[in-house]
Amino acid sequence: MNQTDPAEKLLQLLGGKWLAAAVSAAASLGIADALIKSPLTLEGLAEKISAEPDALRRLMRVLLGEDLIILNSESRFELTEMGDLLVSGELRELAIFVGSPFSWDPWSALADSVRTGESAFAKHHGNALFDYLDQHSDHAALYHQAIDEFSKREAEAVAKLYDFSTARRVADIGGGQGRLLVEVLSRWKHLTGVLFERPTATERAAVSFEKAGIADRCEVQIGDFLKELPDKVDVCVLMHIIHSWDDATAIDLLRRCASVVGAEGTILIIEGLLVPGARRDLTNLLDLEMLVLCGPGHERRKPEMRRLIAAADLRLESAVPLIGGARLLVTRPKA
Repeated sequence: MNQTDPAEKLLQLLGGKWLAAAVSAAASLGIADALIKSPLTLEGLAEKISAEPDALRRLMRVLLGEDLIILNSESRFELTEMGDLLVSGELRELAIFVGSPFSWDPWSALADSVRTGESAFAKHHGNALFDYLDQHSDHAALYHQAIDEFSKREAEAVAKLYDFSTARRVADIGGGQGRLLVEVLSRWKHLTGVLFERPTATERAAVSFEKAGIADRCEVQIGDFLKELPDKVDVCVLMHIIHSWDDATAIDLLRRCASVVGAEGTILIIEGLLVPGARRDLTNLLDLEMLVLCGPGHERRKPEMRRLIAAADLRLESAVPLIGGARLLVTRPKA
């Protein structure tokens, strides 16, 4: 059996930086959008995306090696199934976000975050993530679009797997551009919804609701969920929210959600759960992202999440697998 030389494997791991940068650059250049309608030669692609042909050739060699594109019999580049995901509206903005300087640069200080437990993002930019986004609308737009794309398939799964038939009004707390409400209200026609979010995401959310045909059933409320929450709802959804905060802040938020929905209400928590064992896992990597971005924020193991839920005077009724390691945790106030 062939075994990879340890030095070669380590070099491949270190090359992950270059691969991520290459994919992000391809997204920024709009390569997938340029190829989605028809294959192009190198020269044709270079002209369409305004790139220097020889430099583009070097990038395309890497993308070929990673199976994002193929070179057909006519020496034209075509997208693969994975490459299709780099088009706008799929995962393009997430790829751009990963390689954008405001997101990428703090990762160079990961070691400092490991030493201190503090956010490298806050140290690099002089402001905590969400305060920074409030002050940089262009970066906020990219961030929220990236999160929207990251969570799209999970939102579809939640709308399909959870029974909303007895619910009436759903609040998506910190729901970005409203992807979850688009999926849920489009599937469950009797529901009304409210997106509770900071102002940087709400303008695009309103457009999304209009486009999905749910604007008459869904409102946008601007606010800080660490200070206030919408009222008159019977389901609160926290989708990748808990992992941004330390335990004390998360418990306080859960308690206030419980107060909003009342004794008969429901709080849905969507998070990745850390699993034991030495293996490559997306949630482990996302845990490092939370360390860099949010400092005390982190992914949790299922026992840790259970303790968090119990400390907020909630009971965990079920944990439903979604996709990519995410779980839908259905919780209700204790009797």
